[in-house]
Amino acid sequence: MKRIFVPAMLAFLSLTVSAQTQNFDTVKIRPIKITENIYMLKGAGGNIGVLTGKDGTLMIDNQFAPLSNKINGAIKTLDPGEIRFLVNTHLHGDHSGGNLNFARMGVTIVAHDNVRERLSKEQFIKALNRTVPASDKEALPVVTFATKLNFYLNDEEIELIHLDPAHTDGDVAVHFKKANVYHTGDMFVRYGFPFIDE
Repeated sequence: MKRIFVPAMLAFLSLTVSAQTQNFDTVKIRPIKITENIYMLKGAGGNIGVLTGKDGTLMIDNQFAPLSNKINGAIKTLDPGEIRFLVNTHLHGDHSGGNLNFARMGVTIVAHDNVRERLSKEQFIKALNRTVPASDKEALPVVTFATKLNFYLNDEEIELIHLDPAHTDGDVAVHFKKANVYHTGDMFVRYGFPFIDE
């Protein structure tokens, strides 16, 4: 039986608008145990995946920049070791907004080729009639891939799979093969049909 790790609980549009007005001081980061060493963190924005263990921590997505210290603190309560890798499932700010903060903590950011390309340039989101500025160079993924990429960490084989077309042109599903757990970014949502970003 396969378990699906549900990452997005709110519509992308409402998240983007609420991020501009939200008081991040009131957000609590809540860990939910999935397996012995895989967790989901809920807060504001897309859910975060975490794999802990002796080889270091792998993190999937990072919500909004003002939450980075809270997220880091919540991860340290699960495992005090270093966060080695951060996977962006796609470019939206509720999944990659903390990239700069985590990069400055020494975390290696991994994403699909298109995520780096899009984050490096100003983007116009037609559905919101809004322009998003290019990310700081330090916030860009330093490891990218086109189709698949495998990690071998903490006795787990982790497969990153680019799925296209999807929510964006850089969407990645993360499959923890041994645990049979998936993290799907915003490609699977419970509020209705996924938002397709042009």
